[in-house]
Amino acid sequence: MKCGMARREAFIENEVCKHARALGWRVRKMQFIGRRGCPDRWFFGPDGQLVVIEFKDPNGKLSVAQRREINWMKANGFNVHVVNDVETGCEIFDTLSDEGPADE
Repeated sequence: MKCGMARREAFIENEVCKHARALGWRVRKMQFIGRRGCPDRWFFGPDGQLVVIEFKDPNGKLSVAQRREINWMKANGFNVHVVNDVETGCEIFDTLSDEGPADE
């Protein structure tokens, strides 16, 4: 990975995390023990909401392990995304904030 790519990915991740926190979400950096492919950040919101995001540089590609985990999560109903720009990441939380809790 080129140094510039890591910085762009880190910038995207940091900006989206700041936005989510400002909307009241708890943000955790995650990793699986003894297994590869865990998405980068897990966001815990009101009323048990969970959003899982793998952040990528705009030119970044998912590894085989990341693709496997994300596909399994999506197939099992998890709200999981691959985000490669700040606007897309922020829109996820703006949309959920506009919708309000699921049981309203």
